[in-house]
Amino acid sequence: LMSLQIIDMPDDSGLQKMVASTCVAYWERDFPLDTDQWYLNLYAESLATPGLPVVLVAIDDGEFVGTASLIADDELPDASEPGPWVAAVFVTESQRGRGVGTALVSALQQRGTDLGLREMYLYTENGVPWYQSMGWHEQRVTPLGDHDVTVMSYQLT
Repeated sequence: LMSLQIIDMPDDSGLQKMVASTCVAYWERDFPLDTDQWYLNLYAESLATPGLPVVLVAIDDGEFVGTASLIADDELPDASEPGPWVAAVFVTESQRGRGVGTALVSALQQRGTDLGLREMYLYTENGVPWYQSMGWHEQRVTPLGDHDVTVMSYQLT
């Protein structure tokens, strides 16, 4: 990962379309109504505004290897947490376990600090130990579709 770069989603329609379709396919079980256009709108908004949403991509040796976002609301039914939410954390299968996801989440935590946020949230089905290793704390377990997810929080100081 010598050449890993974490950058804001560039104004590159080819890359954006590829990342959008990747995300739609990956989260289809939880969000069957999400569309490529939903993600493309998010990317456009992130390019147009200095604050939220923040969309990052991981590029290694010129190739897309991951993405993560910081958004105001992450579509979790009945969520009482104020947000913002770390969302759509994805690393391509061949690159998992190499620190790409950690780099993406760390970059979002730094961006949250830069934006003056006090706390960030996320929910995850299987990632609790991994997020805990980065300082996240379990808040509650709640159903999403046919399975449970754990809501977690991170204090920015």
